[in-house]
Amino acid sequence: MNRNTTRRLFYALWPDDPTCQALFHWQTHNLPGDVRWQHRADLHMTLHFLGQIDVEQLDDLRSLGAEAAGDCFTLVLDEIGHWRKPQILWAGPSSIPGELPELHARLAGGLSRLGIATETRSYRPHVTLARKVRERPPTQPLSVLTWPVTRLVLAESRPGNAPMYRPVFEWPLC
Repeated sequence: MNRNTTRRLFYALWPDDPTCQALFHWQTHNLPGDVRWQHRADLHMTLHFLGQIDVEQLDDLRSLGAEAAGDCFTLVLDEIGHWRKPQILWAGPSSIPGELPELHARLAGGLSRLGIATETRSYRPHVTLARKVRERPPTQPLSVLTWPVTRLVLAESRPGNAPMYRPVFEWPLC
């Protein structure tokens, strides 16, 4: 695929300003300077990473987002975790509301019908807080953070300076 005719895309949940601010506050008070913080404007929860997608499929992806968008729901972020191999520090829910896997599954079904492959591993909802984290740093726990999930986004990942992610299409969930 030619880079001029493709875009690097993903479906995600984009937090509201208070949720972003709370996550950013946690980052600034807990992360050491030698890790790569996720830019405040880039904080999100990926549902499906699509990779390089031909721009001719954008209309189909917009229609899928509109079809898949369901009801709004509340997500409680109350855990900080670390994945050693990808060196990622994340925030996530200890309990997953039913609406989240349902939305994930609706998108997966639509992507399959469009011939776009999806991740085969189990979905692990999280918000990446930092990259290049070799060992989990000693941090304060995350104060329970209630995120009113009200929008689904198709976003583009762009190389270069942060912020690196830009919403392309957005659908309300309420």
